[in-house]
Amino acid sequence: MQPDGTFAALADPTRRALLARLEVGERTLSDLASPLPITLMAVQKHVRVLEEAGLVESRKVGRSRYVRLSPEGLRPATDWIERATSRWNAAFDRLAKALEEDPE
Repeated sequence: MQPDGTFAALADPTRRALLARLEVGERTLSDLASPLPITLMAVQKHVRVLEEAGLVESRKVGRSRYVRLSPEGLRPATDWIERATSRWNAAFDRLAKALEEDPE
């Protein structure tokens, strides 16, 4: 899976706030919406984006929709970051070696 959807979902501060609120556990959409200055409909749209990115899962119980973090949701982004970090570190190591060999 490509990390593009994950990074796009995480780019929005409201969605990051929703994820932070879910760190303590599963919550209803109403619980998620209550401290935010946006409508319940807007929260639903943000949750849908998070679901499509694989960051959260939701389930309906009666009239309530419960949302929780998806444990593997960040895996595409963390894998990409780890690969990029490895490449960048290797490039910096090569640069440091080149500078040691020829400081000018």
